[in-house]
Amino acid sequence: MGEKFNSVTLSTSADYLIGYERILDYFKQAQKECPKAVGLKKDSKASGSYITLQFKLGNKRVNKTCGCYLTMQGITESLKKAHLVAIALESLRTESQFLAWYDDTILEKNIIKNDLMTFGEAITKVEKEYWDGHTKRRQQRDKNNASHQYSWRCVYGHYFKLLPQSTVVNLADILLAVNSKQKGTKCFKNCLCAMRKLAETISSSDILSCLKEIDGTQTQFREDLQSISVDEFLKFYEEVLAISGDKRYNLESRKRWLWVFSMQLVYGFRVHEVFAVQNLNEPFRTKDGITIPALSELSNTKMIAVVGEKTRLETTTKTGYRLCVPMLPPTHPDLIECLRIKSGQLPDIKLTSSNSKTISGAYNDRAWATLKRWNKGFTQSHALRHLANFNGQMAGMSQETRAKNLGHSTQMNEGTYKKRANTETTINLLTQSTKEAIPLGSAIEVLKQLGSDVKNVKLLAAIYGITPDEVMELLTE
Repeated sequence: MGEKFNSVTLSTSADYLIGYERILDYFKQAQKECPKAVGLKKDSKASGSYITLQFKLGNKRVNKTCGCYLTMQGITESLKKAHLVAIALESLRTESQFLAWYDDTILEKNIIKNDLMTFGEAITKVEKEYWDGHTKRRQQRDKNNASHQYSWRCVYGHYFKLLPQSTVVNLADILLAVNSKQKGTKCFKNCLCAMRKLAETISSSDILSCLKEIDGTQTQFREDLQSISVDEFLKFYEEVLAISGDKRYNLESRKRWLWVFSMQLVYGFRVHEVFAVQNLNEPFRTKDGITIPALSELSNTKMIAVVGEKTRLETTTKTGYRLCVPMLPPTHPDLIECLRIKSGQLPDIKLTSSNSKTISGAYNDRAWATLKRWNKGFTQSHALRHLANFNGQMAGMSQETRAKNLGHSTQMNEGTYKKRANTETTINLLTQSTKEAIPLGSAIEVLKQLGSDVKNVKLLAAIYGITPDEVMELLTE
């Protein structure tokens, strides 16, 4: 009766997964947390994907809906319900008692719901759940954290402002807000997701069902994305150093910002992650006692960089703590020396505002303004992150390793990170690449045929940069 359990939270999902891929991973973890008597199962219908509960009732195995969609919140709720069902199966004596309890407690059929909730009250409920929860990086959300404040506004707050706060929640006003964005755009997709979250949080199944029928697929993308090759960046590097008549922004400032952009090229960092590297000039000791040498150390040949949870401004890094290695193309194996990575220093960033949007975007805004001021035709430093991915591919790094290095999913690596290749980079990739290993999934199938003895498992793990336990888990799928 008093069985205790540790509910899966959003913070336990995998580090490098996004979107639907992360939802599925979270669902698998929730399945593992289920009590022995009850299981979770996915069920897809035309209107969306749902979660059902599986358990033995009397002498038969049943599969019953639990009123939860296949979303992060729905998975969390379904796991709680699974534990309640397990307790009820032990305590209730007859099937009729159990089914009546199931309707009341799990499906809430006989509960009179408040259909007079205003949009303001509904938004307050969503916001409370947001701040009570965790980020996907295992962090408890903090109202004093500028990054977390900015995330709330970007994901929910910006779109909830479109709703009439004092009006009772209704579909018409929600659709008016959604349709104020152009269909097929990222804004339309994000607005639709925010409204679905609101409907789900207040358990408005009718509104949620209608919103689930709307196709929010993004079909329109930016057409002004810049690309750059390594040779073009090296030319840009020398031109910036040679700028004359620069009175306000001196040579030292240019050197520091060029080093930031060089770190993006070598490691594939986001701009703010450069300001979160923990071992620039001092060794870093990991939680399990491993010492990672300082990047500035002359004898450091591996040049492993440690990205921390926070930047120098105390803002949160997007993917948190991770280790990264240089991604050097075979065409330019000496990039670390050419770009003076070992001797680089960070620019001084001073805040002039306490606004969370200003603080969370300080590094990106300053980087863009710097490139704009240099007026060399290159203003999107994120293109260097994409270039690093291509360099890693050219060097023969597996897609899984590159994705982990960049701090995102293989899905993202396969799709979005192939959009910024220019002609020179593409030609180099086709003609000068080090032979790349076959995809991990294919390698697992080969291993199944050869036999998964300890030696083969360890060998494959070493090739793909994962642990033997991860290999064994993939073999059982």
